[in-house]
Amino acid sequence: MKKALLILVPMLLTLSSCQQDDKKPLLIGAWQGVSWKVNGKESGRDFKTIHFDFKMDDTYSAGFEGQAEKGVYRLSGDKLYTTGENKIEKMVKLSTFTADTIVMDMNRAGESEALILVKKK
Repeated sequence: MKKALLILVPMLLTLSSCQQDDKKPLLIGAWQGVSWKVNGKESGRDFKTIHFDFKMDDTYSAGFEGQAEKGVYRLSGDKLYTTGENKIEKMVKLSTFTADTIVMDMNRAGESEALILVKKK
């Protein structure tokens, strides 16, 4: 039984990392905000100024209303982690993650937020 576990655990870890690596190519590229909802309603925030650019080398840059951020990112399951130059790690859940659309689910002070991004062509 112990031998089976010694073989099974590394295999599961390998499969898990392969699944995450399979998603990474979908993330690579430039993304533009198209909607930002708070508690299911349009927030009134200027989502058109939101943009992200994810690179293959695990770096990203982002901007919103004249503010800029850059750092490193990682994917883990349905979660995207970013760490900016200030060394603060942020996490968002990717409830939708396809080749052309991302929905980032967030929670700010108890309010549910959904930021919808589309890939720039």
